[in-house]
Amino acid sequence: ETREKFHIPFWPWEKLCRAMVYDVYHNGFKTFQAFLEYAEGAAASPASIFMHLCGATKEEGGYKSPKFDIMESARPIARFCYLVHIIRDFQKDQLSNLNYFADDILAEYGLTTADLKEMASTGKITPEFRKMIEKYQAYAEEYRKEARASIDKVSSFLEPRYQLSLEVIYSLYCQIYERIDVQNGVFSAEELNPLPEEIKKRIDLTVSAF
Repeated sequence: ETREKFHIPFWPWEKLCRAMVYDVYHNGFKTFQAFLEYAEGAAASPASIFMHLCGATKEEGGYKSPKFDIMESARPIARFCYLVHIIRDFQKDQLSNLNYFADDILAEYGLTTADLKEMASTGKITPEFRKMIEKYQAYAEEYRKEARASIDKVSSFLEPRYQLSLEVIYSLYCQIYERIDVQNGVFSAEELNPLPEEIKKRIDLTVSAF
């Protein structure tokens, strides 16, 4: 009913289902490119639905679809957020037997999944892992810049409240991203998750600057 009401295309659900099927039959990713393809369904597709709803405009008798490409606009934002998730949730994911770091990048730095689990358990971070995180941080920075450009590009098509929604989402993920300390961090949940009062302060600053 919601999809029909707002004229949301069906392909985001198809991509999401393909990612869910991948989860059933695979554990991890052989290459970073495979991860990006998976993220099209796991992250970019839900983000596309959100962008569609932000950009849909009310007209007599219903709603009109956004005036911009929802996947093109959502993709860099979703990739930035997803990479931040992976770094932030490193400890929690590993202790839950989940791994989102690609095999080819692990091999590049001489790491194994067993190494990751041991570091998550002990908090003893190796130089090789720091170098790998630095690479992931560089990827995240690339997509952060693209995300910022995407938000700026679509803002003129959005009502102020939806512009603000995107700004708050972007700002909160930047807040986590800024806490990543490649040289000295232990990449624990306590280290990378802002406290509630820190989140509130960040939201207040974002709203006041809007």
